[in-house]
Amino acid sequence: MTLDVAINLNSLKMINEELETCIAQATSEFETFLAERSDSTHIDLSIAAMTQIAGTFRMLQYPGAALLSDELASLASTVAANDGKASDYILNTITHNLFVLPRYLEFLTIRQSGLPILLMPYINELRIARKEPLLPEYYLYPSLKPREIVSIVEGNPKIEDAITASPRLRHMFQVGFLGLISEKTFNPYFGELMLRAVSRINTLLAGHDSSELWRLATGFVCCLSNQSLELTLNRKRTLGAIEKMFRQIVSKGEAGLVLDNASAFKQDVLFALSLSACKEPLIADIKRIYDLSSSEISDQNITEERVKMYGPSINTMESVVKVIKEEISFAKDILEIASQNQEIQSDDLKSLLDIFIRIADTLSMLNLSGPSNMLREQHALISTWCDPDVTVERESYLSAADDLLYIEGALSSLERREVTVIDINNADEKMRLHIISNSQLAEAKRVVLDEAQAGISLSKRAISSYVESNFDSGHIANIAVTLNGIRGGLRVLGYDRAAAILHNCSRFIDNHIHDKNGGEQRHQLLETLADALI
Repeated sequence: MTLDVAINLNSLKMINEELETCIAQATSEFETFLAERSDSTHIDLSIAAMTQIAGTFRMLQYPGAALLSDELASLASTVAANDGKASDYILNTITHNLFVLPRYLEFLTIRQSGLPILLMPYINELRIARKEPLLPEYYLYPSLKPREIVSIVEGNPKIEDAITASPRLRHMFQVGFLGLISEKTFNPYFGELMLRAVSRINTLLAGHDSSELWRLATGFVCCLSNQSLELTLNRKRTLGAIEKMFRQIVSKGEAGLVLDNASAFKQDVLFALSLSACKEPLIADIKRIYDLSSSEISDQNITEERVKMYGPSINTMESVVKVIKEEISFAKDILEIASQNQEIQSDDLKSLLDIFIRIADTLSMLNLSGPSNMLREQHALISTWCDPDVTVERESYLSAADDLLYIEGALSSLERREVTVIDINNADEKMRLHIISNSQLAEAKRVVLDEAQAGISLSKRAISSYVESNFDSGHIANIAVTLNGIRGGLRVLGYDRAAAILHNCSRFIDNHIHDKNGGEQRHQLLETLADALI
């Protein structure tokens, strides 16, 4: 089962600039409305822009982004219909999701495939604000609904015991449920309470018609308890449905064992379990019975992707990284000179200390606590160099330079979305070396591609001059050599098809120079050559 959705990036690239402008306009008009509530013109313009954005995403066949834009327009319309009067919660929800929309667009461009399930929490957040029912997690994946069958669990149900124990077990489940949704961080104690409650009912009702639902409920709570499923809005609703199952038994006795909306409950739970990477025997058994194919992307992967999407925007990262890299470059120059001279000048030492603490503060603002702490430790060490009695070894300069090199590589990797903030903060020595090597390789690749583009541009200008000079072969005499040099670089990068095209271009130019009888075909052949280079 795959949650990735293929997208047409070429179509997106054609209108990406206009789409970003439209999103920025919707955001700007809504912010202006917040400042001037009396003027409804701004929110009307914002709604019009949101509607246009939704239509554009629908045309591009990005269902998640289209639905999010629709929900934004609908919620904003309720505000406009109420003469601009709305609670802070509603206004904050719109503002928040206007921030999410461009981040998802950016995420699509980087990832080069769609992952609509990322947007379901935000879509449902907007629906809650409109007092509309939540959409199921699989809403954007209609073909992925698991088949419904009733699994037969053998056993002798102890209905009277279950009814007798239900008030106590319901209370236990409620304590765990309330604790789980009220705590800011996950507390395994609350998960264990809920799991014990549903497991006990599941055991007592084994063999009863309702045992299927309780078995699924036990598997679902088990996955939440061991944190293989994130506690989203939809899953809180599913926990609420389990609490209702307890409530019905307490209030109706045996008649309460029949759940009204059993089919929807099963679909919600089965889809969630298909995302879970939990290895418990119960989960494996449920997946086997219901023929659930595990998703290529686990729920943990989805959470990680959402963190990436929610991180600093590309524009922000580019601006910050550019400034920090300039500071790092200056600091590396100071360390290199100090390493060569085996001493550091007092002015350079002061500049170095200022740079280290300035970069550390900036990284801290970006939540990059790992690199920030690393620089603060180096700052404390470098401060000791001020003591004239301290002899600074060459390795000390190299160690400081290595830390700067790692941070430079980490920022570049973060900018390219190859790593997350969490990866960088938790990086061990092996991960740091991996980041540095990848960053150096990416930089080398960028240089090769820049040289290739420059060489191809030079070749195109030479061909233009060749035509304008009435086919003076002197203008294209060196093109074959240039293209062969580019071809070598592309072969090293593994761009074999592009290298093969350049090889054919080079051969054509060599043959063309020696062909004195090109005749009327000369222009057409040169046009074909220009097409290939473009």
